[in-house]
Amino acid sequence: MKKIMKTTTGTYHGIVDHTHVDFLGVPYGYGRRFKRAEEFSIAKFGSNEVNKLHYAVHHGIQPMQNGALDQQNEKVAFGENCLNLDICTPDVEGKYPIVIEFYGGGFLKGGNYSKQMSWLDHESIVHVVPNYRLGLFGWGKIQGGDTNVGLSDQLMAIQWVIDNAQSFGGDVENITLAGLSAGAKSISALMASNSAILDRIQKVILFSGGVQTIRDMQTAEKVAARICQDNNIKATQDLFNLTDDGLQLVQERSLDDHIPTNWFGPVIDDDLISADWQEKLLQRAKRTHFKSIISAANNELETLKSKNIGDLEDTVMTDLFGENSQILKQTLLNDTYSKNDFVKIMGLAMYVLPARRMAELLAKNTDAEVYCNLSNVLSGRHGGIVEYLNTPEEELNIDYRKNRQYLLELLREFIVSGKPYVEEIKYEWTLFDDDRLALELDPDDLKSISVINQRYPDNLPWQTYKL
Repeated sequence: MKKIMKTTTGTYHGIVDHTHVDFLGVPYGYGRRFKRAEEFSIAKFGSNEVNKLHYAVHHGIQPMQNGALDQQNEKVAFGENCLNLDICTPDVEGKYPIVIEFYGGGFLKGGNYSKQMSWLDHESIVHVVPNYRLGLFGWGKIQGGDTNVGLSDQLMAIQWVIDNAQSFGGDVENITLAGLSAGAKSISALMASNSAILDRIQKVILFSGGVQTIRDMQTAEKVAARICQDNNIKATQDLFNLTDDGLQLVQERSLDDHIPTNWFGPVIDDDLISADWQEKLLQRAKRTHFKSIISAANNELETLKSKNIGDLEDTVMTDLFGENSQILKQTLLNDTYSKNDFVKIMGLAMYVLPARRMAELLAKNTDAEVYCNLSNVLSGRHGGIVEYLNTPEEELNIDYRKNRQYLLELLREFIVSGKPYVEEIKYEWTLFDDDRLALELDPDDLKSISVINQRYPDNLPWQTYKL
C-alpha cells in the first residue's frame, strides 16, 4: 500500500494502521496571536524543502487549552501555531468520500490527538480532522485582533482538503462536514457564513449543535472584557503581551467555577458572518441543495443533575444563557417544577429547540433534504450518540448491537450517496418535511416519529447566549 502523498504544503510519509493509511500533523496554515489563519507555504523554507519527504507519523501541536497547563501531560504538545490536520485514508490512490470532522468541546478544549468520531476510521471513507484555535485564542474579540479567528482556521482547513483531495485518495465532489457540539455549531456557522468555499460541501452531519452559538459583537466584546476585569488587566489589547501559557491561565482564572460552554463562538462581524446569516444559510441551501442530518438528544444536560437546584437556577442558567435566561424560564417552565424538569428544560433550550428550528428553517424555505434525529442512547445525554457509535461491539449489551450497526449503515449511506437507507431491514431515514418526521434512536430500536406537536415558542431568541 502506498504511504506517500505530495500536497501543497509538502510531501508526507504516513503509517499503515490496519487497512488504512494515517498522515498525522500535516500543516495547513500558520496561526498568529488573535489573527486569522495564513496559508502555509513550504516554499518559505527554501527550494530544498519543496520535495523533501516528511514523516507524518506523530500528532502535531494541539490548540491551547486547559490541558496545556498540566505539567504531567508530556505526551501532547500544545501551542498557538497548531494549524495541522490528521488524515485517515483507505488508499491514497483511491477516490473515496471525504468527511471533515470538527471536534466539540465548548470552543474551549479538543484536538485531533483525540478523535471524537473514530468510527469513521474503519469505513471506506477519508476521515480528516483539522485543529482549530480555541477560547480567547480563536474566538475572543480582542482590540487590535481579527474576528472569527477559529472560523478562519476551519475555512482554511476545508480549502486545503479541496486543494489536495486527489493526493490522499479523496473525492472532492463528495465532501461531508461532521461535528459534535461546538463542532456542529461551527459547521452551522460556516454554512451560514459569507464564504464561497462552503458551496463545495454536499452534506453536513450535526450532532447536538446548530446556529444557536452565533452571537452579536457586543456579547463577544463583553466576554473578553470580563476576563480582563477578573484578572486586573486594563484592556483586551494587553492580552497580546502575554505568553501562550499566561493567556491560557488568565482565561482559566475567569472561567473557573463556571460552565462557560457558550462563552465563545462565531460572531456577527459583517465580514465572515452577516447580521442576515439566516438568509445567507437559505441562499446557500437553494444554491447548492446541501443535505443535512440534524441530531439532538432527549436529555442533553443530564449530567447537571448532580448540582443542587439553587446552583442551577442562580449560576448555571446564567452561565449558559446570559440575559436570555429570564425569557427561557418564563417561556419553557411551568410555575412549579422539579430539579429534573429544570435540567431537561435547559437541555431543550440549549440543544433540542435550536436544532429543530434550524431544521424547520431549511425544510420550510428550501428543497434541500433535511433528516432529523432524537437520541435516547446513553441516558439521552450530550454526546451520547457519538459515544454509542464509537463503542466496540463486544462492549455493548447484546440487544443493542444490531441497532448500532443499523445506525452506522444509515450514516455511511448518507455520507456515500446522500440517501440514508438500510437494505437489511428496509428502513429509510424519513425526510423532515411538512409531517415533521424524525428518527428516534433507542439503544435497541429505530423508528420514525412525528414531532409536529413539539413546536418551539415563536418569541425565543435564535442566539442562545447574550450579555
